[in-house]
Amino acid sequence: MKGKSIRKSAWSTYWKLHDQRKRLVERLKGYLDGLPPKTRRRTVLAMLAAFAALALYTFGKAVYDIGRNDGSRMVTDHAGQVELSLKPEVSDNFTPYYNNMYGTDEE
Repeated sequence: MKGKSIRKSAWSTYWKLHDQRKRLVERLKGYLDGLPPKTRRRTVLAMLAAFAALALYTFGKAVYDIGRNDGSRMVTDHAGQVELSLKPEVSDNFTPYYNNMYGTDEE
């Protein structure tokens, strides 16, 4: 019975938060719908300008930092021997895809 009460309280909390979120969204939409078109346009353009500035900064910083590793070079060694998976023993628990993955023994 304890599991049901926990589940019930969790769902109750979820729906309270869901309803609160819906009320907040409705209030925000009402406020934004009441703004004059000129103010809306300015708000959207300001948000677009902020996004563009941050995007350009991020891109510029990434291009500037290409190849800069504080003077250290990346070490490139041989990868070594790669271990391949072996075909498993025959069992009834394999899926048809897994059985056909390695091909047949007749090849």
